[in-house]
Amino acid sequence: MILLLLAVVGWIVFSVFGYSKDRNYDFIRTKVDESQIATALERYSNVYGAFPPGNTESIERILGGEDLKGKNSQKIQFLIFRRRIEHPNEMTDPWGTPYAIRCSSTNSFVISSAGKDKQFGDADDIVFNSVSNDFVKP
Repeated sequence: MILLLLAVVGWIVFSVFGYSKDRNYDFIRTKVDESQIATALERYSNVYGAFPPGNTESIERILGGEDLKGKNSQKIQFLIFRRRIEHPNEMTDPWGTPYAIRCSSTNSFVISSAGKDKQFGDADDIVFNSVSNDFVKP
């Protein structure tokens, strides 16, 4: 866990100082957000034996410490995120679009940002896949 945190911090520092801030800040922030969601999902799975069920909003509410339908009975806050007025129960990317979280089974998930154009399913999406444990193209 500490190695992952150090890797993320190192990558952020390198990315911020190694590239144009205007061009890459939102991209970097999105990758950090998705990494935080992935870590929260893994932590939840370690406690409850499976990923939280439901749509993105209910998953994020459960990860945020709510006990929706008995799915976080200990009310553990696995994820802290910035809330926006437009989407008070969902974590949004830098462009204001809620992330999409799909848990396909008890052992895999995909987290997606629609990217700058706010449209899911095209080339500018930023996608984390737990199977490869990496960011992938949509």
